[in-house]
Amino acid sequence: MTEARSESLRRQQARLAAELRSQGKTWVEVAEVFRQRFRLNPRVALRAARGWSQARAAEEWNQRWPDEPKTFKSFSYWEIWPGKGGYTPSQDNLVRLAEIYECDVADLLADLPSFRHLDAATRTTFTVARGTSAVLTGETMVPREAEILLRDLLGRRPGAEAGAPPRADLTGLHRLPEEVDFGELAQVIVMWMQRIPDPQTRRSMLGKLTAALAVATTAPLTALAGSTAPANAALPSAGQGTFDPATLAHCEQMMPHLRKQGDVLGAGATLPSALAYRRTAEQQAKAATVGPQRDRAIAVYAELTQLAGWLCFNMGDYGSAQRLYDDARAAAHEARAVELVTYILCTMSHLATWQGKPRIGIDHAAAATAWAEQSSSPYARAYAADVAVRALTADGQADRSQANLDREYAALQEALADDGPRQSWWYFYDESFYWSTNAQQALGFHDADRVLAATDKTLSLIDPSNLHNRAFGLLFRAEAFARQRNIGQACRTATEAVELTSVNSSKRITQQVQKLRRGLDPWKRTRPVKELDQAVRSYRSTPLG
Repeated sequence: MTEARSESLRRQQARLAAELRSQGKTWVEVAEVFRQRFRLNPRVALRAARGWSQARAAEEWNQRWPDEPKTFKSFSYWEIWPGKGGYTPSQDNLVRLAEIYECDVADLLADLPSFRHLDAATRTTFTVARGTSAVLTGETMVPREAEILLRDLLGRRPGAEAGAPPRADLTGLHRLPEEVDFGELAQVIVMWMQRIPDPQTRRSMLGKLTAALAVATTAPLTALAGSTAPANAALPSAGQGTFDPATLAHCEQMMPHLRKQGDVLGAGATLPSALAYRRTAEQQAKAATVGPQRDRAIAVYAELTQLAGWLCFNMGDYGSAQRLYDDARAAAHEARAVELVTYILCTMSHLATWQGKPRIGIDHAAAATAWAEQSSSPYARAYAADVAVRALTADGQADRSQANLDREYAALQEALADDGPRQSWWYFYDESFYWSTNAQQALGFHDADRVLAATDKTLSLIDPSNLHNRAFGLLFRAEAFARQRNIGQACRTATEAVELTSVNSSKRITQQVQKLRRGLDPWKRTRPVKELDQAVRSYRSTPLG
């Protein structure tokens, strides 16, 4: 089954590459599309764009330079780098790779960070046009906009009013959360946090960053509402205003950015903004009178309410999450938004299963499946099956869990083959998410080797900006290593997840780390476990104890 699914992905990539090449796209341009669509690093994308396996790439190398032959393992090590287990390619090797792939050396390194911020003379204003995300500096790539945004945000006074001038020249800062590449921002934040050894200093810096980004995110909201009050001030009560299409459209546009902000910075940093937009959407929903107009406004309110519930879930506030989900479901039904109803029921299933109530999770998943059949969305059908897999796995129902996993994969392939528009809330759901659920199912019913194979898939495909989901993939992988009694590798993998999410406030990540650590108690006096404990103390605010 795994081989068939890999083949399906290769066929999809081959069709896409052929279509783009027929349009006159260069290999670099094709690879950039692959990076975005399939969540690949640039070295993998440039190879995959040609439809080559690592072995085929090695053959191309050996035809050119038979005196310095390489095997597929060399390409694997270069593609994993700079992650753990990878090997740094030499300058000569990078030049030769560029020749094989017909690209610049810079194209091979587009995922690497910059250290320009260490220079005190670094400017605090943007000097590159929008769309220029990186430049080559020595041997590293510079995600310039993300890095400068980070510096600018740290220069803003936390708690200042949205309209107050920042300390630096930050013209248009309030618009940047809509434009910033959260993948680059995540990369830069993680790099910065790893350089700060003192946990208190790190948390202080994070506090400044999240407060500033919250101000920047909600600034347009106060302008649209015609208010000069601070972004966290109470908005006009529902029913007092008039319907404004521009305000509602802005709420719609901000939802994807709020979701990505939550993935990178965590729920605590995002919830205040989400609640502020929810209040505005509620006002618009109650002010709207025309049928389609009113349905649209209520649907926006429902989606923002679900988002707030999701953030509460990740903060460990399950009671608030449940209340918000119930409110979101009722609103989505009122708006007759069938696909949104399906999505909300799926998140309710996830919440119940996480709380140790898999039978309730199964019930919500069954309701989601029924509503998904009434929608035209294969994403709805796939995700309904996904949450069913997790609930059934938690309830120990192996056969039904596997059946839903197979249904999920079939629906996902249908979704991926559809080039039409999709609802914004499905941004996270792709093949990497499927493989993460596959790993969870394998942890319940199969051996560690199957878990490791599934996590290999999810970590190779996942969006690098989704630190939340990547952390869970790493922690599932660490659990598999622990089952094999490979304690050193389990601890190193868990430490990578801890470091990756040093800026993410998700309590669920902390709980998953705690669960893993309890399983390592028999080895608590060993050096790897002690080093894991030290990493937790350094990078996360919640202790393991």
